[in-house]
Amino acid sequence: MSESPDDAASVSASSDEYRPSHGWFSQVRLVSLLTLLSRVLGLLRDVGMAALFGNGPLLDSFTLAFRLPNMSRRLFGEGALTAAFLPEYVKELKRDPQQANRLASAVLCVLLFVLSLIVLLGELGVYGIYAANLLGESGQAILFMTAWLLPYVILICLSAQLSAILHSTGHFFIPATVPVLLNTVWIIAIWGLAPGINDPRRQMGIVIAAILFGGVGQLILPWWSLYRRGFRIQKSCMELLPRALRVFRLMIPVVIGLSITQLNSLCDGTLAWWYSQPEQGEWIASGTASALYYGQRLYQFPLGVFGIALGTVLFARLAHHAEEGEQGLIRQDVTDGLRLMLMIGCPASIGLVLLATPLADCLLRHGEFDWNDARQTAATIAAYGTGIWAFLGISIVQRVFYAMGDTQTPVRIGLLIVGLNVALNFLFMNLMGGVGLAYATALCAMLQFFALLLYLHFRIKLQFTAEMASFFGKILLASSLMGVVCWAITSLFGEQPTGWFRFLRLALPVLCSVVAYALILKFLHVRELD
Repeated sequence: MSESPDDAASVSASSDEYRPSHGWFSQVRLVSLLTLLSRVLGLLRDVGMAALFGNGPLLDSFTLAFRLPNMSRRLFGEGALTAAFLPEYVKELKRDPQQANRLASAVLCVLLFVLSLIVLLGELGVYGIYAANLLGESGQAILFMTAWLLPYVILICLSAQLSAILHSTGHFFIPATVPVLLNTVWIIAIWGLAPGINDPRRQMGIVIAAILFGGVGQLILPWWSLYRRGFRIQKSCMELLPRALRVFRLMIPVVIGLSITQLNSLCDGTLAWWYSQPEQGEWIASGTASALYYGQRLYQFPLGVFGIALGTVLFARLAHHAEEGEQGLIRQDVTDGLRLMLMIGCPASIGLVLLATPLADCLLRHGEFDWNDARQTAATIAAYGTGIWAFLGISIVQRVFYAMGDTQTPVRIGLLIVGLNVALNFLFMNLMGGVGLAYATALCAMLQFFALLLYLHFRIKLQFTAEMASFFGKILLASSLMGVVCWAITSLFGEQPTGWFRFLRLALPVLCSVVAYALILKFLHVRELD
C-alpha cells in the first residue's frame, strides 16, 4: 500500500461518505436478505440438531450452555457495546477520522482484555462447580459444554465490534454475512461429520468444535474488510484509553437495558432445565428446555430477518441525526420504524400462532425428534409468537433512547420487567407447565414495549396522527384477513399428515397467506409494501 502510516490507520470513509438520509430502506433490504439467508441456514442447522440428538437431556444441556456465549454476543457484541460505542465513534468520525480510529483501536484492546478476563473467571467458576459436584451427575454435561463454548465469547464479541465500525461508516454487507459463515460451518459438521460417529457425546463434541472454528472465521471476515479499507490497530491508541473506558462505563446501563429479553429467555431455559431434572422430581417434562430453545429460534426468525436489519440501519441513522440535533428527523425515523414494525410484526405473530404445529412437525420431526417432541415445541412456538410485534418494537424504541444518550430509562423499565417475569414464570409454570414460561416472557415483552413507547412519547412528542391510526387499522384488517386464509387452508389437512403432506401443510398456507397479505396491502394503498 502506498499511503502514509496515518492514512493507513484510518478507515477510508468520512462522515460525508455516509449519508443517512438517503437509501436507508435499500440498506434495510440488503441486511434483511442476508439475514434471511442466515436464518434459513439456521433452520437447517436446527433441523439437523433435532434429528441428531432428539428432544432429550443432552440437547437440553447444549441449548442452555450455548445461551451463555450467545447472550454475551448480543449484549457485549452487537448490542450494548455497539450502542455505547457507535455514537461516540460517529462524533469523532465527523471531526477527525484518524482520531476516530484511534478510539476504535483503544476500545478493541480494552474489549479483548475484558473478555479474556471474563472467560478466564468463567472457566474457573465452571471448574469449581464441577469439582464441588454442585449440579449432580446430570449437570456434568452442561458444565463440560460450557467450558468448551466460553472461548467463543471472545471471538464473536470482537467480530461484532469490528462490524460496528463498518456500520458507522455505512457498510452493512460484510457484517451481515458473519452469521452466515457460522451456520455454514455448523451445518457441515451436523450433516457431514457427526453422522459418521455413533456416540452422541462425541457427536456433540464435533458440533462444539465447529462452533469454535466458525467463530475464528467470523472474526477474520470483518477484520479483513476493515484492513482492506485501511484500518489498523494503532500503537498511539492508548492515549485514548480514558475515552475507551468511558465507552465501557456508558455500556453498563445499556447492558442492563438490552439484556432484559435475553435474561428472560435465559431464565426460561434455566428453570425448564432445572425443574425437569430427576433430582427435582421432574416437575416439568424433560425436553422443555429444548422446546423453549426451538420456540425462541423460530419466533426470532422474523425478528432476526427484519428486526435486526431495521435496528442495525436505523441505529446508525439515529446516531447521525442525534449528533446533528435534528429532533424532527428523529421523530420521522421512529415513525418509519414503527410503521414497518407493525407491517411485519402483526402478521408474523398471527402466522406463527396458527402455523406452530405445522412448523414443528415439518421442520423438526426427523430422526430422534418424534411427534410428542414436535407437539411440545409447537406449544412454545405459539406462545412466543404472540409477542413478535412487541419484540420488534422493543428493538426499535430502545435504540432511540441510546442514540439520544439516554441509557437510564430502558434500564429502569427493564429491571421492573425482569422482576415481573420471574414472578410470572412461577405462576404460569404452575398453571400451564413448561409452556407457561414462554407466555410469561411474551407478556412481559408487550408491557416493556408499551412502557418504553409511552416514555419516548413524553420525551420527543411523537405525533400519532389520524394517518397513523388509519395505517394501524389497515394493518390489523390485512393481518386478520390473512389469518383467516391461513387457518382455512391449514384446516384442510389432518392432525398428523405423512410424507409430502407435512411439507404442504406448512408451505401452502405460508404461500397463500403471503400473497393474500400483499394483495390486501396493495388494495389498501399501504406504501411500505414496496
